[in-house]
Amino acid sequence: MIPKLFLFRVKNKITGSLFPNRLAQKTATLFLTPRRFPIKDWEREAEARCERIFFGPGLSAARWWGQSDKKILIMHGWESRATQMYRLVDGLVEHGFDVIAIDAPGHGHSPGNRANPVVFSQAILEADKKWGPFYGAIGHSMGAAALAIALASGARLGRLVLISSPNNLYDVLMSFARFVGLPKKVAGLFVSQVENEVGLPARNLDVGTIFSQKNPQALIIHAKNDREVSYKNHEAIMAACPGLQSHSPESLGHRRIIQSPQIAQLIRCFYGVISQ
Repeated sequence: MIPKLFLFRVKNKITGSLFPNRLAQKTATLFLTPRRFPIKDWEREAEARCERIFFGPGLSAARWWGQSDKKILIMHGWESRATQMYRLVDGLVEHGFDVIAIDAPGHGHSPGNRANPVVFSQAILEADKKWGPFYGAIGHSMGAAALAIALASGARLGRLVLISSPNNLYDVLMSFARFVGLPKKVAGLFVSQVENEVGLPARNLDVGTIFSQKNPQALIIHAKNDREVSYKNHEAIMAACPGLQSHSPESLGHRRIIQSPQIAQLIRCFYGVISQ
């Protein structure tokens, strides 16, 4: 049987030679439209324990209360939601932190059907207006990059933890274009379509550059076997900011990493609540 992805790529090669603009727009829509997946059984406990709060333009967040005024903001990744970050939340609440996890636009309980890193960052800025400044902030994947973008826009996020973060949006877009088999000309049109919606040049959304300018206290975590966001992204961030704290597990992949008790413990160490 011929793999579906192979057939999809062949179709894009043919369509791209005949209708490049149409394929570029269709691919941009695909890239910018998150899918919503059913809640997992283990998330129901997290949902039952949280307080659902709303802020900004109808956005939703889950809040788990600790016993101090130190607030931690959490931003999930693409096609994820606040409750999927709960493995990192529980230990922080036990040590007194007040944890607020956002559902990004088009994700979880928040409205909308389109999203991008800048939209994620705008939700973070709204949370900062409502509850900031934060003692710290944790982001996964696109949510990690969004923390950096929000930081550049003035968000008061404290000590940052970036997990499985892409470095540069342009590289993400070109990787996606290669994955779906876009011809070179169509790939350029696709990038332009996304930039039009995001409102900024893709190359400008660069985590390493932002961190080198803002010099935050940050811990950068990235598994070496990550197949969704290449480890090269981690290397690029660290090359731009060699003074950042770094942790690179061998085999936690892209999504298992936020379920890892070892990563949760490492984050609690970074926030000074337990010793290594």
